Amino acid sequence: MRSRLLLSLALPLLLATCKTSPYTGRKQMHLFSESYMNDMGAQAYVEMTGAANAKLITDPKYFAPLQEVGNAIAQAANKPSFKWEFKLIDDPETVNAWCLPGGKIAFYTAIYPILEDTNGMAIVMGHEVMHALLEHGNERMSQSTLANGILAASSVALSNNKYHNEIIGLMGAGATVGVLLPYSRKHESEADEQGLYLAAKAGYDPEAGIQVWERMAKLSEGARPPEFLSTHPDPRNRIKNMQKWMPKAKQLYAQSQKKTNQKLLVPPGVKK
Repeated sequence: MRSRLLLSLALPLLLATCKTSPYTGRKQMHLFSESYMNDMGAQAYVEMTGAANAKLITDPKYFAPLQEVGNAIAQAANKPSFKWEFKLIDDPETVNAWCLPGGKIAFYTAIYPILEDTNGMAIVMGHEVMHALLEHGNERMSQSTLANGILAASSVALSNNKYHNEIIGLMGAGATVGVLLPYSRKHESEADEQGLYLAAKAGYDPEAGIQVWERMAKLSEGARPPEFLSTHPDPRNRIKNMQKWMPKAKQLYAQSQKKTNQKLLVPPGVKK
């Protein structure tokens, strides 16, 4: 009975919050406004990169390439509502990067050798930024919110601050969580494709995408479950997909108004 009541309350809201992505043409459920998501992203960014949680690197030798690529990607994304920020976290173990709603980006130093240069960085940044532009976080939170009954009474709950902790938890960005919840394989594939195009538009060689995932595949040999047990596509399948998308990416790269100069990335403590 309770589940039927929740469904009857939620159905009109769901019908009113279906949105078609301008990038993929896929319909998505969005229970939260873009401004709300951006505010949550900003709060989570402070929690995840605060002095108690992360050692930030500002040395231009390591940080300047991140700023350069980030500004180029932001310009190509053309999203005025985003307040872009870029931070480099000193962590020799965590091979990762992410972007929260509103353009809040962080890279970990352990990923630099995998990226190798600014072309590789643009591929990964394009992917992470596309998660935000495609509003995957909103879609994931909306699905989780409905499934967990946080909207038990009505859509009024969306504007009630008492749900702040639940929302932060669903983003996976709370101080007690510290990591982002995984996206679905569909989300990852969408971000791969559109991120490749975004990097190409920003003036970075899309061929770097294949090279990045070749290095990632080598790194993860024997260290990851089969694809059907993971939310992330297998690196080998990502490479096959990028080869399929490459003609369009190369065309966008050729049309780009800005051609960037490739720069090698040097992580702290490594001499090249």
